[in-house]
Amino acid sequence: MNFLKRQLPLIIVMSVGLLTLFGHFINYEPINDFVDNDATQWFDIIAAFAIFLGALNMLKLQILKIAYKRKNWQYSVLAVSGFFFAIFAGFFFRGANYIEINDIEKNDANLVSNIIFNKTNKSTQNSIYENLMDSNKDYKIDHVFITKKEADNFMNEPFIFDGKKYQLSSLVRYTVKEHPWGAHVNIEGSLFSWMFFTIFTPLSATMFALLAFFVASASYRAFRIRNFEATLLLIAGIILMLGRVPLGELIPWWAISTSIIFGVFALISPFFKNKIVFISSLLSSIIFVIIVGFIMNWNIETPNIFKINFLQEWIYNYPTTAGSRALMIGIALGIIGTSFRIIIGKEKSFLGD
Repeated sequence: MNFLKRQLPLIIVMSVGLLTLFGHFINYEPINDFVDNDATQWFDIIAAFAIFLGALNMLKLQILKIAYKRKNWQYSVLAVSGFFFAIFAGFFFRGANYIEINDIEKNDANLVSNIIFNKTNKSTQNSIYENLMDSNKDYKIDHVFITKKEADNFMNEPFIFDGKKYQLSSLVRYTVKEHPWGAHVNIEGSLFSWMFFTIFTPLSATMFALLAFFVASASYRAFRIRNFEATLLLIAGIILMLGRVPLGELIPWWAISTSIIFGVFALISPFFKNKIVFISSLLSSIIFVIIVGFIMNWNIETPNIFKINFLQEWIYNYPTTAGSRALMIGIALGIIGTSFRIIIGKEKSFLGD
């Protein structure tokens, strides 16, 4: 029993890991086919089961929270209801019906195209008329109905045209059909898409809007000047924020140059022993740059270094990119180290250790 629980899973993981690793270095078709095709399909199957288990675990936690009426259990009711509604709309009820016109008299084609155009507001009347007149294929109305009854009501609803009342069902022969399973989740107007765009998307936007306040709070804590690194973070954050808003374009060059000089002197301040010399040098530098700027007419032709937009672009393209790449390299090295420990049997956390 211990062999089945401990040694066998370890042997399987080590074997598959070594086989996948060697597949990138050995030009042998069966191994390459396993790495490129079979292993990928296995991963998708395992990921599907992981999603299934994660959904069941979430459902279990939320139901227990409701059963014991723990803090904020009312929100768990909404979570469970939304879960079952999504399952219902995705697997049990397609809610994606469409109308297919099978037969129409040519004399009624213009009237029918006019009615369909006014009721759906999609495509153009000419294109609808041309498709109706095409005898080689049936015409599918460009509208999705959640229920078949809704589609029948669409065809039987009276429409006033030139003072007369018409019904599409009396002018054409039609059939109500359903879009195939799987495709229904991506079709605009289906029950699943209605849930996604009407409920899920606004809630996601609300969550991101609320996250802005948490980001502002975290930024305040991170930007407090404690040391040299925190100072750099503060300065870079201010430049990025000002450069991303229209207000940054209104900041004059002399204000930016003065800020840069303050930053430079903040870095070299430890080298000054005399405070009077330090303050004199600081003020002299500011006055010198401002005089040079007015002489060289920087009000019209401002150097890029004194443009807040240029500074934020430079920070975003160089230091930020370098930091992001360093993080990605660190993550890659961590993945390599963890994978190597799993392959050689040192890492056993997946066994519950």
